[in-house]
Amino acid sequence: MLKRLDISNYALIENVNLTLNEGFTVITGETGAGKSILLKALNLLLGERADTAVLKQSAKKCILEAELDISKLALSAFFEANELDYEANCIIRREFNTAGKSRAFINDTPVQLSVLKNLGEKLISIHTQHQTLQILNTNFQLDVLDHFAGIEKLVSAYTKTYSSYRNKVNSLIELQVKDKEARKEKDYLAFLLTELETANLAKINLEELKQKSAKIENAEKIQTAIKFAQSIFENDSFSPAIGIKTLIETFDELKQFDPSFADISARLWSLKIELDDIESEVGNSNDDDLYTEEEAIVVKEQLEQFNNLSFKHNLTEVAQLVALQESISNDLEAIASLENDISRLEKEISGLKKELNAEAKTIQNKRKAATRKLEQEIKMRLNNLAMPNAELKIELTEKDRLSANGLDQIDYLFKTNLGGAFSSIKKVASGGELSRLMLVVLSILSEKKNLPTLIFDEIDTGVSGEVASKMAVEFENMGKKIQVIAITHLAQVAGKGKAHLHVSKQSTADKTNTYVQAITANERIEVLAGMISGEEITQAAKENAANLLSN
Repeated sequence: MLKRLDISNYALIENVNLTLNEGFTVITGETGAGKSILLKALNLLLGERADTAVLKQSAKKCILEAELDISKLALSAFFEANELDYEANCIIRREFNTAGKSRAFINDTPVQLSVLKNLGEKLISIHTQHQTLQILNTNFQLDVLDHFAGIEKLVSAYTKTYSSYRNKVNSLIELQVKDKEARKEKDYLAFLLTELETANLAKINLEELKQKSAKIENAEKIQTAIKFAQSIFENDSFSPAIGIKTLIETFDELKQFDPSFADISARLWSLKIELDDIESEVGNSNDDDLYTEEEAIVVKEQLEQFNNLSFKHNLTEVAQLVALQESISNDLEAIASLENDISRLEKEISGLKKELNAEAKTIQNKRKAATRKLEQEIKMRLNNLAMPNAELKIELTEKDRLSANGLDQIDYLFKTNLGGAFSSIKKVASGGELSRLMLVVLSILSEKKNLPTLIFDEIDTGVSGEVASKMAVEFENMGKKIQVIAITHLAQVAGKGKAHLHVSKQSTADKTNTYVQAITANERIEVLAGMISGEEITQAAKENAANLLSN
């Protein structure tokens, strides 16, 4: 509900501050007084685009602001999705600077114009004879039927399930694309993994393997050297052992003459012990075969296998190859998991599709059952608005696949003349007829759901007398459930308003200003009398005006 509207420095409006109430409010004023300016300012505030022509005085910026009670409109999800603070009293504002640049705010948070426009469409719905009305929108048409049938909760639950279904379908498509790409690599990755696993990398000590390989390759040279060393140790005439022994005997004898030789003697004994140990090791190495032929083949194959893998993957360390093996193994597990995820999603989607089809059929049957009742209700109300031969036909056809609205494709067909053929609304109805039809539909809808503030801009143009009175009753009845604002030239409509705003224009030597003010009961009589009799207000017109206000 629109509670407050402030406009400054816009076109002919210097400053307007309006407080609005619940129910049915009327706005009147002479042609050219500025009613359309007021509506254009509101459109800008709701997110329409503008240029610098909106500025009244180039030295001042234009500010448009509204406060709305949105507690009944279920908009918390919108605020959460756009990371905005939700307040039951929502304040929206637009500012235009002197250069024509604009800024938009929701609850004092700067927002993109598109966000403001999106919210604005949910807060206030404006209807005129000259714009494309909601009634031409198939989603709106279904919404009317669903609320009339009392299945809005059923449809909401279906829509929620359908959203989950579409998300899963999209996820499945993404996984299938990934799986298609992964399958191209799966066999190759499996081959690489087998190669790496066969190498038994975790048990390879590369340094030890290289040492063994070097020993095998130089086995003959090693054997020759060992035999030569053994021949020296075994030489009876001159061997290291004989030489050391002779030296020990010599210095053992000398140390009795000079104690300093005792140290040399001790050192020679140490050399003898070390030499005996070396001779023993050389003797133990006296095997013709350091490695068996089978062992040599294993070492050679292991080293070749490592070198091949190292070259193939451009890696130099065993640890790097082990890490690669783990990575490939993880990739293959991910591919297997992908296949499992696809299988799981396919089952979930299949289950959801069956569930949706069943729900869509239930919705379809309830819609069909309500269609004729809604047609009759609309026909009766149009008859009250001087359209006795007008009829609306609601045509439901089944789609070949599920959609967010179920299985139904809806179309409102209309005829205004007796014996005429039904045709698309936009082809048959005039602006006035379309406006009255929209008024009837919104009136029915307002009895079933919480609507945003409805503003009607002179949709009563071209009607008078009894029809005007009946339209006024429709506005008044709607105002008992929602906030309705009507810009009108008809006294019958203006007289039914719970509140009355009057637009006037005043000119001085150098400027013209538009003013909007709430008028008192006595002022209303004068305004209504002027609407009835014209420039010369008669006593009869005043009495008629007073009668309109009292009934």
